[in-house]
Amino acid sequence: MAGLLSMQRSSAQCLAPFQDFNNFVYLFDAGQSNYIENLPLRSYKVGRNNIFAYIAANNRLKVYYRGKTFTVNDNTPNYYMTDNWLLYQNFNQIKVLYENQFLTIENFFRFGEDSLYYSDSLIVWQNTLGELNVFYEGKTQIIERSGIQRAKIGDNMFAYIDLNGTFKVFYQGKTFTLETYEPVNFLVDRDMIMYIDYYGNFKYFDAGEAHETQQISVNEYWTGQQFACYISQLKQLVVYYKGEETILMQDRPQKLIVKENLIVYLDKGNNFWCWYKGKKYWLERYVPRSIEVDNDIIVYQDLDGRLRGFYYGEQVDISDQIVKKYNLYNEAVTYSLQPYETKVWCNKKTYTFQ
Repeated sequence: MAGLLSMQRSSAQCLAPFQDFNNFVYLFDAGQSNYIENLPLRSYKVGRNNIFAYIAANNRLKVYYRGKTFTVNDNTPNYYMTDNWLLYQNFNQIKVLYENQFLTIENFFRFGEDSLYYSDSLIVWQNTLGELNVFYEGKTQIIERSGIQRAKIGDNMFAYIDLNGTFKVFYQGKTFTLETYEPVNFLVDRDMIMYIDYYGNFKYFDAGEAHETQQISVNEYWTGQQFACYISQLKQLVVYYKGEETILMQDRPQKLIVKENLIVYLDKGNNFWCWYKGKKYWLERYVPRSIEVDNDIIVYQDLDGRLRGFYYGEQVDISDQIVKKYNLYNEAVTYSLQPYETKVWCNKKTYTFQ
């Protein structure tokens, strides 16, 4: 498979699987329908770099790329997809698709809970010697010579407690000590860590800099890409973004979704809102029948069941007809209006396959 795959990010992430009336599996790719398998898949994962990985009915790990399907492994390994990478763990070996080839980064993987962490930019694992390793920018390095107590990974940072109880983070190729004692709790995402320290102080580690807030004992908080939000002691919904805290609501939302670049929420008046890259948007005066969220897109059903969306800061119509079921794969939406028909919406266009 060396030299096969290019890991350049596409402008629109439009890969979406679907089945025809014979249960043959197809993959929507840039406006075209591509045949994959004649039997249902055991599992699959859709990547954001025009990569589709799956376990076929014969238990083999396969990868689809540019209209072609390739067998990667003849048995059923554990495989994982992030926005940037495809990796898999087969017995004691870990391989990652990096710069057009599958690169072996470990031959002595240590099995067990919390032994493997992965994200868009980092892969962290323990080997049989108990060493904690990280794969970052094409190179492997040791973070700790011994094990750790607990850890969480974000898109580009890895926060953990070492065996001495020290709170540390691996970020941009270096390891930083945040506290000399274990925090009460912590959350991690891209460029952002939120945590409550030993004394109950609410803190941020934001883009490499430490910040302490005036909030104490915050019980509910979340992280997204380069932002964080929490429910204050006054029950306000507050977002922290680019060094500033902004109140989004004066009362606790009745529903809240925090994912990637988006905060999606409903107020007690049944108004539907979102926050996206520093701006607040009032989407609807009602509670949608269903909501799906990914990096830069919200897909939801109106009161009649039609599909609407919020896409890169713009409200869009996805289907002007009633839809019973739909799927969101990165930025592609699939749904059916009649038997043996699949519609795919991506990049503001709709394609129909029968």
